[in-house]
Amino acid sequence: MYVKNGPLQTKKSWLNLLTVCLFKQSSMFKWQFIIFLVYTILIYRSVNCQVDFSDDDEEEEIKIYQPKPIDYVNNVYSANKAPNVYSMSNQNQANNQLVGSEKTMEQFLDRLLHESVYDRRIRPFYTDSKDSKPVTVLMNMHINTISGISEVNMEYTVDCFFRQEWFDPRLTYSNSSWKHVEDITLHYDLVNKVWTPDAFFRNSKDAKSHKITVPNRLIRIFPEGRVLFSQRLTLRLECPMKLQKFPLDNQTCTINIGSFGYTLKDIIFEWSKTTANTIPVTISNKLEMPDFILTAHKSSVCQRKTSTGAYACLEVHFYLKRSFGYYLVQVYIPSILTCLIAFVSFWVDYKAVPARISVGLLTVLTVTTQSSGIRSQLPKVSYIKAIDVWMSFCLVFVFAALLEYAVVNVIARKQELKRLNKRKSQIPKLANYSPTNEKVLMIGNRLAHMNSYNKCDLDHNNSHEALESLLQPNLSNSIKKNPQSNHSLHVDSVVSISGVSQQSSPPVASPPLPSSPPRDDAQMVDFVSSFLFPITFIVFNIVYWMVYLNMQVNFE
Repeated sequence: MYVKNGPLQTKKSWLNLLTVCLFKQSSMFKWQFIIFLVYTILIYRSVNCQVDFSDDDEEEEIKIYQPKPIDYVNNVYSANKAPNVYSMSNQNQANNQLVGSEKTMEQFLDRLLHESVYDRRIRPFYTDSKDSKPVTVLMNMHINTISGISEVNMEYTVDCFFRQEWFDPRLTYSNSSWKHVEDITLHYDLVNKVWTPDAFFRNSKDAKSHKITVPNRLIRIFPEGRVLFSQRLTLRLECPMKLQKFPLDNQTCTINIGSFGYTLKDIIFEWSKTTANTIPVTISNKLEMPDFILTAHKSSVCQRKTSTGAYACLEVHFYLKRSFGYYLVQVYIPSILTCLIAFVSFWVDYKAVPARISVGLLTVLTVTTQSSGIRSQLPKVSYIKAIDVWMSFCLVFVFAALLEYAVVNVIARKQELKRLNKRKSQIPKLANYSPTNEKVLMIGNRLAHMNSYNKCDLDHNNSHEALESLLQPNLSNSIKKNPQSNHSLHVDSVVSISGVSQQSSPPVASPPLPSSPPRDDAQMVDFVSSFLFPITFIVFNIVYWMVYLNMQVNFE
């Protein structure tokens, strides 16, 4: 029996020692020796010594298991170079060492991602020579939702799956015992142990990565060294808008992806296209937006040059068409009805002052309130929008309708004054003329003008009775104020009426009654306005819709 690094050399010496200890010593010594022997065996077992007590005469070794380290220094590092600088040949040699020695996936991943083999600080295909080629990163996106489109802040929100794919030869395992595995999905915590591109969103205002219930990240490696990295993101992006045609406008919003630190010498971005018909950006079939319709989208490749160098970038363009139904129901139709109410007031008698004034003021206030509510939902831009033109013209129409009644009222008062002066010049100077008689004549002239009766057809008695009936309200008021003068006022009035009737009723044949009363100037203005305003409003609508439906806005 052979014990490595022990005092016993041969089986013969071992047996001689046992014979002496067991048969030639006292009993006390025998038990001490047995205890010592048991203690020695336990010590050997504690240091993983395996002793073979077989009867074979051949010498055997007690084998102590000690793992043999892989010689990484000669294959990966160079003694005269920085420890983090790799070459392509050394990377392949290091990967070839990982063949056939891993029995479990844990051991395989520990060897594959060990810091002595894989350094995540160094990008793939990097060498210390000038022939170092850039790594190509293929990208694709899946858009879940587009929401929160704000004209005031000029931004929108996108929820998407952002996927990146590249080759890293340091992660190749096609020559290992695990080459039969099609792909290996790593735990999301292992993302921090693998090199990933430094992609960021240039036009983002805010972004977050989802972490419920676990971080929504996926990293997967393939035998040939291909790496897939996917994550779910919610992005709040800026979207400059042109609002000249609002709310008949179309908008174009973009997603701009770029490299933050690596220039074109180190990294290149491209859209992933496995086949000619592959679309790198896909949209969810359940995508719904309340105020826009996604008509199309387009992906493109671009480059950005800054003071620090030239960088790769990718862009996605979303073409959005605004839904017009909301503004048609909430803005256009109510404003049209408000203008029509203002036009209806032209058919109301101009003598109904409270009705005409109330309609005019209410329509002006309604249009002003609508315009203020719309402006609060829009940014304070310097150019004129389509909705501004519409609300301004509606305000002009209703305000013009209110001014029209003011003009009609002025014309009516001037005509009344002229008619009164004309009647005064035709009245003879009577001895019993009094202010009461003058008021009676004014009332009679107004009734004659309104065709309530025709003085030429009335005889002396009828004229006397009609005028006396008109005096009843005035006589009642006079009686209440001065009861003592009631009888004398009635007598004077009757005498005056008799005298005026006698003077104003010549014995001539009465002319035939006219078919319709003639219109005065005030009524004629209302009549013309009742047709002119609606026609002008219709012409404005035709011009407005033709111009803004055919207008093209340049988004460059």
